[in-house]
Amino acid sequence: MNDQERSEPGRYRSDLRNVVGSSASAYGYTLTVWSTASVLTHAYALPSPPEVFSFFLGAVAGFAVVGMVAFGDVTAEFGGESRRVRLWGSFRFVSVALAVGAAWFLSAHVPRLPGWPLGSFVATVCYFGVVGAENAVAGTGTGSER
Repeated sequence: MNDQERSEPGRYRSDLRNVVGSSASAYGYTLTVWSTASVLTHAYALPSPPEVFSFFLGAVAGFAVVGMVAFGDVTAEFGGESRRVRLWGSFRFVSVALAVGAAWFLSAHVPRLPGWPLGSFVATVCYFGVVGAENAVAGTGTGSER
């Protein structure tokens, strides 16, 4: 550890980098879910409690589908991969925009009842599918410097 990283500002920046890096996908998915729910609420009005449950079940189903594509089955284990990604690759402009845009398009063409779960399903699949591509483009490899 160099002298700069031992100072208070150096430790703060180091911790801040860890927080930003580890939160990037969750940050983008939070934007996706909130924005998707807002688009669907605009299209369909406030959801009833069963529609809220259908919305989150659609998102869970979308996450499960993407997970099975990524890992092959639901019993696979993950974690511990050390792959660096450039910060700009975590801004999530493209993935969030495409996910919310897909839900918006869907809301214009699908009735309310299937629209809530389908909207969250489509947004989830789009978001995580595109995040994989964003990370691949922004990746610097496993041994690169930041």
